[in-house]
Amino acid sequence: ISDDPLTDHVPVQVGDKGELVAQLAKKDIAKVGLLKMDFLGLANLTILAEAVKLVKRHQNIDIDILNIPLDDPKTFEMLSRGDTNGVFQLESAGMRRNVIELKPNSVRELAAIVALYRPGPMAYIPRFIRSKFGQEPINYLHPDLKPILEETYGVICYQDQVLRIACAIAGFTLGQADVLRKAMSSKDRATMDKQRERFLEGAKSKGVSPKIAEKIYEQIQPFAGYAFNKAHAVCYAFVAYRTAYMKANFPVEYYTALLTANMDDKEKLSLYVEDCKRLGITILPPDVNASKAEFEVENGAIRFGLAAIKGCGKAVIDGIVAAREAGGRFTDLFDFCRRAQEQVSLNKSTVECLIKV
Repeated sequence: ISDDPLTDHVPVQVGDKGELVAQLAKKDIAKVGLLKMDFLGLANLTILAEAVKLVKRHQNIDIDILNIPLDDPKTFEMLSRGDTNGVFQLESAGMRRNVIELKPNSVRELAAIVALYRPGPMAYIPRFIRSKFGQEPINYLHPDLKPILEETYGVICYQDQVLRIACAIAGFTLGQADVLRKAMSSKDRATMDKQRERFLEGAKSKGVSPKIAEKIYEQIQPFAGYAFNKAHAVCYAFVAYRTAYMKANFPVEYYTALLTANMDDKEKLSLYVEDCKRLGITILPPDVNASKAEFEVENGAIRFGLAAIKGCGKAVIDGIVAAREAGGRFTDLFDFCRRAQEQVSLNKSTVECLIKV
């Protein structure tokens, strides 16, 4: 590291490659003018794609997941009662409670609650909910805030709103507003003090009283560091809505895809199996003459996937399934062992695991 002028000053623990990469990405890459991009891989997208395929295969229904109705009553009714297991971003106990209280009826509201469920903005969730239902009046510290905050019931939800407030109240350009946001985000006290002074001076020149300008500045501070930008929150909300839509309207296919995606997570697997029982979805037991490696839809029920059995490797299970597909159902234990052995190295412990289930 010490031979590289870009990384010479970066403090990291020996062997802590993840921390090194994170610090380089955050500081030095930006300094040399390179663009840092984060790519988020979501298992939820795989689950959605697999659920759509299962619906087509078993119900012959074509679903264009990017063009589903955005006002589906079954979906919002399910969310309002807190049935959010398996729904992107809405599974945690805290988020479930908020969704029950909010009773969302649009993707727009899902985006707002996803954006608010962060350190700092989280404190404003009760106000957001009360304002939606008219239990608390919506007040704006300055008339210019109304067009910016009206869609979120007077509560700041997004970084975009912070930028627009700085422009409307203090006369900042968007570039200057982003400097303010970054200073708040990085907790850079010297820069924050300078930006605060510029904000108050700009507000004064636009005729905003110092007391109101001070209150507005204090209000945007918790959001600048933690809030999502709106595009990010809306993208998350769309994924949340789509997973909820598939769960509400095609629960068997959705849970089949969900169980397959979580085969290696025993806690989630147990949770989703219990969910199926609660929803009246039958889980058929593992069966070497019926199961495949992954979970499958079978006559309106879900057949347990053999690869989810602890102690049975994926390669061994694939060999067992290949042997059955090549020669038909296994007739007895000896027939099973003989034919499976022709496909894969079958050991005693694997057979014992299968016997136990």
